[in-house]
Amino acid sequence: MAKVAQRIGVAVGAAVVVVSMATPSSSAASYVDKTVRLCTGSSSCGYGLAIDYWYKKGSNSRGVEWVYASKDTKSNKAAYARWLYKKPGGSTHVGKGWRKAKDKGSFVETSWYAGNHKGPRFPKGTVICIHWKGSSKKACATLK
Repeated sequence: MAKVAQRIGVAVGAAVVVVSMATPSSSAASYVDKTVRLCTGSSSCGYGLAIDYWYKKGSNSRGVEWVYASKDTKSNKAAYARWLYKKPGGSTHVGKGWRKAKDKGSFVETSWYAGNHKGPRFPKGTVICIHWKGSSKKACATLK
């Protein structure tokens, strides 16, 4: 009886694999996923920025699904960050408002996540920046 159950389990597993391989997701295959990471400031990473974005091949539109901000901290003071964007030829706008950063010891971090292939869309060449409250410095990257 146990051998019969084992064979049925293997057969069902093989059938599931065949079915899942026979129906690939055509919409997911048409996207290009990119990540931009950078550090600015002193020899250590004064300000850190990471952006996950996607686009369809041949498109000039870029979707931003995740923005990450970090900075070195020398105090226990609460830190707040927001992200900004500037479309080519346009002015600077707020992408998402102030968010309190979490203390990680020698640095603080926060992030905004919209979901896989979700989030605001911008034209190619848009500049995304992190702005920390109380600082005039920004860390910026361009969506290519």
